Amino acid sequence: MTATSLNWQAQRIDAAAQRILDAAEALYATHGVDGVTMRDLAAAAGCSRATLYRYFPSRETVQAAFVDRSADRLAHEVAAADRGGDAGDRLIAAVTVALRLVRGNPAFANWFRPDGVATAAQLAVVSPAIESLARSFVAGLRGAGSTGTGAGSDAERARWLVRVMLSLLTTPGTDPDDEAQMLRTFVVPVMVS
Repeated sequence: MTATSLNWQAQRIDAAAQRILDAAEALYATHGVDGVTMRDLAAAAGCSRATLYRYFPSRETVQAAFVDRSADRLAHEVAAADRGGDAGDRLIAAVTVALRLVRGNPAFANWFRPDGVATAAQLAVVSPAIESLARSFVAGLRGAGSTGTGAGSDAERARWLVRVMLSLLTTPGTDPDDEAQMLRTFVVPVMVS
């Protein structure tokens, strides 16, 4: 088998997996995360259940792949919205932009409905993509004026920041200004000191 045919096969596999994840996103937007079955997903993706299971052996693997892909997309949008400033300002801006993006996308927002929040929380705290993105962001705060001498390593701070964001998604503040103030009062001192 030539390198060209291997590359073509990899692209085909990736395109099929992406089509399945696109179908999952549409279904999550209308039915919530826990309301989507593998049968629903196969029908929406236009493939057999056998094909679906070849790419994703379970509902949980589809959900994890969706979370990882979505985290990567969100990270790019948050990075594009970075307006600089000191570490505290960058932290507040990044978290508030991420919260706004999640809440504004029905496929993401439905993960935080009462019937899907347990699944969302579990996946968010074990997602390698979310962990990596959060850790990179936290490490980057040092370059924006953080001394990094507060409690915990970058990895621990990143894990805590993900949990803070989950908390705000499941139990929002009264408005974005209220959330920004909570972040400034309670999160910034721990994250950037």
